[in-house]
Parts: sequence; C-alpha cells; structure tokens
Amino acid sequence: MTEPESRIRALEAAIFNAYRARTAASRAWHDRAARSLVGGVSGTVRYFHPYPLYFAEGQGAWASDIDGNRYVDHFLCGACLLPGHRHPAIMSAIAGTHAHGSLVLNDRLSTELAERLQAIAPAAERVRLLNSGTEAVMSALRFARAFTGRAVVVKFHGTYHGQGDDMLVGLDARARSLGAGVTDSAVAGTRLAEFGNFDQLGIILERGDIAAVLVDPSMHHCGLWAGDAETYRRIQKMTREAGALLVFDEVISGFRLAAGGAQTYFGVTPDLAVYAKAFGAGEKIGAVAGRADVMAVADPSRRTQGPFAFQSGTGNDVRNSVAAAIAALELYAAWDADGAYRALAARADRLGQGLQNAFASRGIACHYNALGPMVRLFLTDGPKTLKHCLSIDNRVLSLFHCALLTDGVLTIPGSNDFFLSFAHGDEEIDFVIAAANAALDRFDFASVSAIPERSANAH
Repeated sequence: MTEPESRIRALEAAIFNAYRARTAASRAWHDRAARSLVGGVSGTVRYFHPYPLYFAEGQGAWASDIDGNRYVDHFLCGACLLPGHRHPAIMSAIAGTHAHGSLVLNDRLSTELAERLQAIAPAAERVRLLNSGTEAVMSALRFARAFTGRAVVVKFHGTYHGQGDDMLVGLDARARSLGAGVTDSAVAGTRLAEFGNFDQLGIILERGDIAAVLVDPSMHHCGLWAGDAETYRRIQKMTREAGALLVFDEVISGFRLAAGGAQTYFGVTPDLAVYAKAFGAGEKIGAVAGRADVMAVADPSRRTQGPFAFQSGTGNDVRNSVAAAIAALELYAAWDADGAYRALAARADRLGQGLQNAFASRGIACHYNALGPMVRLFLTDGPKTLKHCLSIDNRVLSLFHCALLTDGVLTIPGSNDFFLSFAHGDEEIDFVIAAANAALDRFDFASVSAIPERSANAH
C-alpha cells in the first residue's frame, strides 16, 4: 500500500470508529434489515459505508435517528422536503384526505393541482400526473418522440435523469453506463454532449434525428455547474431550429430555484418540463407539463389528429399525494412573493462560504458551488470547471461527509449534497459550520490534503 493510500485508510478508520460509537442501534438494525431488504435499504443512495443510518422522525430542519441522535438534515430525503419535515400546511392537507379514501377514480383534486401548476409554471399548458421523476422523464421523452417522429434524445455528460435504462449513461465525463444490466441497445437512442459546447451540440442536431434535448437546468448531479439565462436561450434556439423539443428536467430545480422553477429563474420556457421531489413535499408524485400540442399525443379522447403515445398508471393521482402537492405549491407561491427564496439562497451561499473557510483555514484547498438552496463542495486546488471537477477523486470528501454525521449533520457520504429547506434558519447554518470545524479538528484531514488528485475516469 502506498503512503497516500495508507493515510486515507487511517483517516477512514478513525472516522468509522467514531461513527460506530454513536450509532449502535443503526448498526444492529442494518444487520436485521439486510436479511430481508437488499443491502438493508430500499435504494442504492440510501446505503453508505460502514453501514447506513436508520431514522425515527423529522421536524423542521432536524431529523432523529433510532439511537436518539439529532441532526441538521441537509439530505431532506433526496431533496424532497423543501418545506422541511412535517410542515403544518402539508400535514393538514394530507390529514384532510383521510375521510375520502386514498384513491378514487378521476379525483377532482387532480384538476385543482394541474391548475395550480399552470398558474406557477409557464410551460404547463397541459399536465399529466405520475408517480415519480423517473416516470416523468420516461413519459416526457416518449411524448417528444411521438410528436417529432424521431428516435434520439440528447443528454449532457454528468447529468442524472432518473433510473430508466436509456438515461443511465454518461453520468460522468465518459460515455459509461451506470451499473450492470444496462444494455447497449437500451442506450442506443441516447446521444451525449458536453454542456456548454455549442459547436458539438450543433453537429449533433444537424443529423436531423433528434427528438429532444434533455436538460437539468441546475446541473445538479455533476456539481451545480448551471448555465446562465443566455446558455439556455441558446440551447432553446438551436433545438427549435433543428425541429427538436427542449425538455427541462425540473425534478431538482423545480420550485427550488424559484416558485416557477428554472424556467422562471432563467426566463426560458421549455416545450416540456418534468417534476417530482419538492413537487409533493415528501409524498410520491411526479408530473409532465408542456405545450398543449405536444401533450396532445397522450390525449386518450383523440380530439386531435396525429400519433398517440400511451401513458397511464394506477397510482398517478393518489389523493394524499395530490393534496400535499397542492399545499406545497401554495407555500412556494407565498414564499416567492415575500422574498423567502432570496433569503434561502443567501443562507446557502453563507453555508458554502463557511465550509470553504473551514477547510482553507487548515490549509486544505476547497471551493464550493451554490445555486438556490443547494451547495456542493470540491476538495481541489485545480481549476473551478465542470470538466476538472468531473475527473477528481472524491474519497476524502466522502469521508468528510461521514465525519459530519458524527457531529450532528445529515448528508449522504458519496453524494456531496447540502440541500436546504425553508425550515433552515441562521441557527442551523451556524450549527453546520461549527460542526465542520469540529470534524476537521477531530480528524486528521490535513494529512491527506497534499495527496495528488487521482482522475476518477482512470478507474
């Protein structure tokens, strides 16, 4: 073992020992859960080494694990809980559905939710409700292919668009598929482009077979390397001139950058947009919204001529999820009107600056990206660019996130996300910055700060 590897292993051992010392109940529960749930969890992201935490409850910006430890929650169940845990308006909306049953045919609440979305999102001429972000992306791309009569979709390197097989490719700087079971044929209709490389995008669009260009306007998965308004206007213009559709994946950016999502934040209205996560504020729901003529391909009444794209789902309009989404959209509109989005973005920037300063004061190179209520860290003294940060080794950063768990801050090691909710105030930001400083003092991160960066793409 090389000396740099030995130092990383020593840091890992110290952090894992501290983690084990305060989470005995989670460790025992994982042993039990692994005998029934695959890996002891219900999804890949919920697992991390040496074993995952198991939680009992949440309130506002805080969550408590089954050992009784309290954490400032910056995971928010994968960015779903934008209002925070158990917001009174969301809980009241859900409670109000109990007398009517969880699922009735063509519930009128679905219409009310679609109308709320129309009022807040410029793209939402028509709406189809679904169960998740993955279903929303899958359906939006099917609608785009049906409408254009074309088969190929463009996505950008480093972006995540759910777990459909055709989207599990190019999540890093290379055209690799994520995990086994994703066949070459499944990704044959997905073309990858480098974000911001307009010459490359133009060449791809010139081929004439592109149904849609799919964009996460927050560029969340690869580190919040979002473009500016001009970037998205240019992509829109190029897409339109090529006869393709522009699809905004607003699963992360939706209601988080502004009440109307990235399309109002950047002032660009896509042809289609997809929603989930904050849309239901913790309840399972998604949506596709878009131009009336494009959405008409899914109209079962067949009032318009043209191709028909099938889309359905038993749980598309479960009443408690729809009610929660209505309440959430009302909250987002009110917060947008009173300036709460600007205040929350300022808190996120203060968090990022505080974390960066904590590393810098110990001689460890760090910079951060912040976009709306989201923060990402990069432990590197290299250039602050998407291309560079897609290539760096994040093992030490993952250990920092694990160290934060031992000081009462909930993030997920390996994901590098700090999500803020409207329940996060200055007190929580101060707590996290103090916890970061404490973790950097308790554990010898300085010993690994000079280790040369290793290209993640070489492995």
